[in-house]
Amino acid sequence: MNRSIYQILGTLLALLVACSALPRQPEPPPMALLPTVTPVTPTALPTPTATAPSPTTVASDSARAKLAELAIAPEEYAWQGDPAAPVTIIEYSDYGCPFCRIYAATTFPALKERYIDSGVVFYIYKDFPVVSEQGALAAQAAECAGAQGGYWPMHHKLFANPGEWNVDAAQALPILQRYAGALELDAAALRTCLTDQRYADEVRADLEEGWRLGLNGTPAFIINGKLLSGAHQIDTFATIIAQELAER
Repeated sequence: MNRSIYQILGTLLALLVACSALPRQPEPPPMALLPTVTPVTPTALPTPTATAPSPTTVASDSARAKLAELAIAPEEYAWQGDPAAPVTIIEYSDYGCPFCRIYAATTFPALKERYIDSGVVFYIYKDFPVVSEQGALAAQAAECAGAQGGYWPMHHKLFANPGEWNVDAAQALPILQRYAGALELDAAALRTCLTDQRYADEVRADLEEGWRLGLNGTPAFIINGKLLSGAHQIDTFATIIAQELAER
């Protein structure tokens, strides 16, 4: 009988060892820190506890204050408009997200024409590759293009053709290189930039920043420190911008 007990204990111990050797599942992203908001009256973001960076590349007093308050890092290439504009909009997006693509093709051009080009809105784009398989690679391609002065042309091209590049990484690389050539950039330099992963840390930092803010989908927008989720039409942005200007 004692031998049977030892055999059972030995079997249980072997099972425990085998289970401990199984690969661990990845940690889930943090739960959203923000409540669901309505399109017209976005809810203010909570003040994070992380230490804020010192934004320098994007820099009006008001924009700097908002970025510092939310501990949001500046962008070297991914911004448009006047840093002194009264309204700052930060987009968190994925180049392979279909709703982000709809926003980029319909709402953003109107937003740019009416508010960014006129000096009302200072606009910042952040990479939040949570949807598409090669979203992080596409984000790096945009940054690599930015190093050659072609960030926004590559940005628009990526949104226009996600079915081409959102494939196996080995297949995506020559496609992104071809995009650079079509945009009259140095295609070989862009490929080297991608293979060296020069902007991988920056893209990852944007992603972690979005998780810290509690974002759980794309696209998401922070408008003067308030959250708006989803691919809304220009009328929604017009209403919120008017509210922000009225509160100044």
